[in-house]
Amino acid sequence: MATSTGTITTSAGPLDVNTLVSNLMQAESAQDLTPLTNQASSYNALISAYGTLKSALSTYQSAIQGMTTASFSSQKSSVSNAGTGSNLTSNPFTATINSDSSTQILAQKIQSAGVASGTTFNAGDSIAIKVGSGSPTFVTLKANSTIAGVRDAINAANAGVTASVVTDGSGDHLVLESNTGGTANTIKVSANNTLSGFAYDPSSSTPSTMTQTQAPRDATSAASGNYAVSISQLAQTAKLSSAGIAPGTTFDSGLLAIKTGTGSTAVIQPATNTLAGVRDAINASSAGVNATIVSDGTNDHLVITAKNSGAANTIKITGTGSYSVFSSDPSGNTISPNVSTSQTYASGTLNLKVGDTTVAINPTANGSGTIDLTQVMSAINGANAGVTASITNDGTNNHLVLTPTGSSSTSAVALTGTGDYSGLTMAGMGQMIKAQDAKLSIDGVTVTSPSNQVENVISGVTLNLNSVTNSSDNLTLNISNDTSGLTTAANTFVSAYNTLEKAISSLTAQTPSTTLGQSTNSSPLASESSVQTIVDQLRNTLFATVNGGNGISSLSDIGIAFQKDGTLALDSTKLSTAASSNFAGIANLFTATDPDPTNTTSANNGIVTKLQTLMTSLLSDTGLIATKTNGLQTSLKLNQDEQTAVQTRLTAMQDAYTNQFNQLNTTLSSMQATQSYLTQQLANLPKTS
Repeated sequence: MATSTGTITTSAGPLDVNTLVSNLMQAESAQDLTPLTNQASSYNALISAYGTLKSALSTYQSAIQGMTTASFSSQKSSVSNAGTGSNLTSNPFTATINSDSSTQILAQKIQSAGVASGTTFNAGDSIAIKVGSGSPTFVTLKANSTIAGVRDAINAANAGVTASVVTDGSGDHLVLESNTGGTANTIKVSANNTLSGFAYDPSSSTPSTMTQTQAPRDATSAASGNYAVSISQLAQTAKLSSAGIAPGTTFDSGLLAIKTGTGSTAVIQPATNTLAGVRDAINASSAGVNATIVSDGTNDHLVITAKNSGAANTIKITGTGSYSVFSSDPSGNTISPNVSTSQTYASGTLNLKVGDTTVAINPTANGSGTIDLTQVMSAINGANAGVTASITNDGTNNHLVLTPTGSSSTSAVALTGTGDYSGLTMAGMGQMIKAQDAKLSIDGVTVTSPSNQVENVISGVTLNLNSVTNSSDNLTLNISNDTSGLTTAANTFVSAYNTLEKAISSLTAQTPSTTLGQSTNSSPLASESSVQTIVDQLRNTLFATVNGGNGISSLSDIGIAFQKDGTLALDSTKLSTAASSNFAGIANLFTATDPDPTNTTSANNGIVTKLQTLMTSLLSDTGLIATKTNGLQTSLKLNQDEQTAVQTRLTAMQDAYTNQFNQLNTTLSSMQATQSYLTQQLANLPKTS
């Protein structure tokens, strides 16, 4: 009779081998494998719970990262008009608070004298950089280096500054900028040997070739108060339009040059000689203008607009040859080439085009029977064509000047001469909008601005001008502390913490059983000391006191306190009282920053400042959450390896049991056959009487 081996059982016998082996293996598994699988389930539950905790902490981190000094010291503006009458200006301007550069924190920046290209700084020479009250960082050159090598060595040393190299006509300059803004974070540099030229200490009597190119500045708030404002003129951007140009016109000769404001003159070289080619070449240049083509239904017009507004950003265009139709003078006048003071005209024609209207100009001779520039001027003025002609002298030559007037004041002007008049040929684009500055008065002080966004006039305030005011207006701008914004920020602070607290409480809850003899129902992190450490760190930070608040040093001073359930609550009345008496102290309580960035636990740091540091630490790759999670994952891996080993042993044991019972089953089956044979033989023996 064949026998089975391993996990293959045989039914040839009285024993139920499968059931016997199964029962034995269940007992073995319960003893060796079940504890491991239960342990693995516990590890997985903890890993999942720490993931949930990390998510809650990340959400809290995002909430407090959005809390800046501006969040707790917000200001508001309002504009009122106490003028009388029905002709009052509506919404002449708006004001935005603390958005301009005058209130922003600045870092110090220093720059060396020029260093000749290729200059070598010797290996072993060193430089020490000290920022604020921090300890100096020493940087020693490991090899002979260029100024770029010095820059790279400083940046690699994390010295609290960023080093760069700029090059100009005097050579290469090493530039150092503090990584932290504010007047407390100034730079001091000591250096020796070949690096000594980079030393910088303003308090030292020793001359230094390093100079300050940007002074450090602390962040400030807008100056609260009332300001009387009137606006007499808005800033405008220069805009020009050519005369009508027939579709398909090409520009085959001459030169086009554009100068905007004080910028350099850009020579325009179109890739194609069409009007579109001219437009594209202008837009591809650095001329400081944008060009478009506008059709009036019959002809095309080239429209050129300065990129920046203000009186300084005028547009001057010089065109020769076929490009002369695009010429333009910032004055808006069209000016002729040089005309000799003795020039007279005996033959030829003269035509004046203003906009799309062309008139013939026919000068008449003077009393001496000659025609000179004066007669030309008179003939143009007598034509009433929408321009006024005048004559100017540059000290050597005369110039005929054409000024568009009335309804033609924005029209393109062209004067075309033949014969003796050919020297008067000239053209000018129409000045649709003249470049000009905004003009306004603030508390009686006249202010000009190249833009309608007026910055740095009232500290911390940007005025956005919309329209000119009139004599009936009596406008007042009020800048005041925004207690409603402060209340919103405080509520956000409380709400963010309470959301985190509730998430932690859910993960650590222990619910006693209501049934006698049953154990307490515990959440996954109920017994985790790491979680209690996090909670303690959070609460210690919230309970901390902060220096420099002038009477406001803790959350309780502004009405924020812990409740019995561990959440925070805000007493709005107490907050309002504190804001009325010490608005700046509240911002200090939350967002003050120690001048030494390494002193993260200092009482000079505000509560939000410390919380931001704590969250960064907890959620970093080496923080408490990551360390705990990594440990659990390592334990889970060891558990899985152990389960694999136990499973291998149990499989071998099952094979052994199966083989043993198969053999026993075979033996018993054989014994049954023998018993049956003997019984049969005995039954066949002769019976005796």
